Amino acid sequence: MSTANIEEASISCPLRAKEQDAELALVISDMQRLAKVENFNRVVSKVRPISITTEKLVCELIIETEHVNTKVMGPYALLIAHHCKGTLHGGFSATLTDIITARAVRVSVKDRGLASVELSVSYLLPVRLGDRIEIEATVLKIGTNLAFAEIEFRRPDGQFHSCSTNLRRKKDIKRLP
Repeated sequence: MSTANIEEASISCPLRAKEQDAELALVISDMQRLAKVENFNRVVSKVRPISITTEKLVCELIIETEHVNTKVMGPYALLIAHHCKGTLHGGFSATLTDIITARAVRVSVKDRGLASVELSVSYLLPVRLGDRIEIEATVLKIGTNLAFAEIEFRRPDGQFHSCSTNLRRKKDIKRLP
């Protein structure tokens, strides 16, 4: 069996309960570490990982003021005010896509770093301030050099806020940036 086939087969092997707990603890500790950094990655500070397998990472987030579009001031306020109604910021959703899919892929790819090559987000419905959303990242395929993942953000009514895909390149480094 080639290395590529072994890597692709590894994502279909289920984690045992102890391994699942250990992986979830690692993701939780990673999120807590990121919450304390001074770079942009700190935006995940309020994301709460709930469950993890080799194929899925499920998190939840209560939308707070720091996550939403703000009121616009200045000469363009009237032109774009209708877009800023306290709804989840699209850039924040894209950032969560990048960070959470990396953690989902990390369960199976431990020996190499990961970098996003392509990220695509389709925004379907708004999420409002105070809503609790479920975020589910799914690892679709892990090949020799690339990993494919998708993520869904679901509103409290079960409808999708956004659906995203992320193509990640595996790099020969020991740690994520």
